[in-house]
Amino acid sequence: MPTLSSWFRNVSGRVLFVLPALASLPAVPAFSQTDPRLVEVIRHAQEGEADSARLKVERLLAVTSPSDTLYPQIVYTQAMVASDAADMRRQLQRVAVEHSSSSWADDALLRLVQLDYASANLEGAARNLERLRLDYPGSPLLPQASYWAARTYFDQKKPELACRWVSEGMGRSSGNIELQNQLAYLNQRCTQFASAGAQVPRDTAARAPAPAATPEVAAAAPPRDTALSPAPRPDSVLQAPATPQPAAPTPPPAARTPAPSRETLATPTPSVAGARYRIQITAVRSVATARTIANRLKSRGFDVVTVEEGGLYKVRVGEYPTKADAIAALPEMKAKLGGSPFVVAEL
Repeated sequence: MPTLSSWFRNVSGRVLFVLPALASLPAVPAFSQTDPRLVEVIRHAQEGEADSARLKVERLLAVTSPSDTLYPQIVYTQAMVASDAADMRRQLQRVAVEHSSSSWADDALLRLVQLDYASANLEGAARNLERLRLDYPGSPLLPQASYWAARTYFDQKKPELACRWVSEGMGRSSGNIELQNQLAYLNQRCTQFASAGAQVPRDTAARAPAPAATPEVAAAAPPRDTALSPAPRPDSVLQAPATPQPAAPTPPPAARTPAPSRETLATPTPSVAGARYRIQITAVRSVATARTIANRLKSRGFDVVTVEEGGLYKVRVGEYPTKADAIAALPEMKAKLGGSPFVVAEL
């Protein structure tokens, strides 16, 4: 049975004519089609009958309910037979956002990473990679994602993150010789950075990923073995004297801890009477994923709550009496966890 991976290799140069770099990059192995009608769609595409393939998939979408488990697979196939990269991106985003609990959502995210990387949108690629790691920690595509992450972060001049992904990818891909070779090649750069004194993980050789891996670390956050240690403050770096001087006074706890205690905070008038403020880290559709993320944050010392709203499970940390206090804690929270955390009010 043909797979989308083999088909993508055959037609990526045609579909992504505006992104020729993608044709030279490794394809992502996808699930085989499970419906004979979709197998037929792919066959038409492979045989150069792209218009016929698109017509068949559109008709199938028209007679399938969005609540049907087959629906996201149809939309994904529609992306694979798209006439241009923009249409492909739209359909993949539908799968990743509207059908995030389906078995095709992680595959759609990784395809989006490919599109972003090929179009030199490294920030977009990094966001989708970290979303894949955060929302789908058990995805079988994570070993493939490690290759794309390494390329993305090396290009962003972030070798620490690149080498973290390489290390985890080598540990997860022991049965894939081709991917092992690709990661081993990238791992040579990690060795060079380590030899040059760069801060890279010590265990960049192949290893199984630790159960307590931190998927919440995003593109802006370098890996830290001492996750509970506060990140260096930019102003303290700029003001560091050339010669030894007495230690600067300890900064107020509200400026250096993710969730200061009530006793150590200043008490200006709250922005909303009776409200308390937290920092939202992520929102996912799976309660199991939310629990996994919450447990990992708790293991790092964060005060975590999970709130269900509108069909989403929202993971939040900290508790602040005023909005100003919460906003002041945002930069350090972002430095430690990455992503795009933001302040929310709870009445």
